[in-house]
Amino acid sequence: MFEPFMTQLKALLQGSPLSADNRPSRALLAANAREAAASVRTAQVALARARAEQQQDRKRLQQIRCDIEDLENRARNALMKGADALAREAAKAIALLEDERSALETAIADFDLDLAGLTETLHRAQGRLRALKRGERSVDVRAHILKAQSFGTGTGQSALSAAEDQLEDIRSQQERDRIADREFAALSVADRPAALIEKLGDAGCGAPVKTRADDVLARLKSDLPCLIQQTR
Repeated sequence: MFEPFMTQLKALLQGSPLSADNRPSRALLAANAREAAASVRTAQVALARARAEQQQDRKRLQQIRCDIEDLENRARNALMKGADALAREAAKAIALLEDERSALETAIADFDLDLAGLTETLHRAQGRLRALKRGERSVDVRAHILKAQSFGTGTGQSALSAAEDQLEDIRSQQERDRIADREFAALSVADRPAALIEKLGDAGCGAPVKTRADDVLARLKSDLPCLIQQTR
């Protein structure tokens, strides 16, 4: 159930070379994984049914033991009352039940051993299936990573490398644009003397060209003493 799946999974994870006819494919791996999982589920159902039947046999055995005990007590009472015919009839029934009890006890004991072995085998299969599913997920992750690093059509570069190169080109272009803007501003100073005068005024080199909020606030503060004297 698991061997073909294991072979294909190891080949995909390790990159083992296989023949063209035996090259593992993701679809075939998934199909075998589903088949293995279905087999495990079928085994679980079969084992559950077997356990249920075993429980029914145990209940039947317990009922037989109770019936034998009840018949024996009643047969003794019949003998004490002189009802030998009834006692003999009970004895025949007891003999048949004792034979069934012995056969059922043997069957239950043998099947208990079988169930123990089958349960252990199923547990091992479930563990292997869980391991295979983890391996299948690893194959999926590796496939996505390899796809991201795969060579692009006609470019000779991987998609990831191409994106990195494009990002670097964009950054370089933006840097060239910033440098060009600064150079253009430096070259156009002569064409815009008013802008240079304004820049110098803002830097404190000569009288400012534009009224600044700080200057207005300072003027308002200087008017406060005069306003206070006038209100007195």
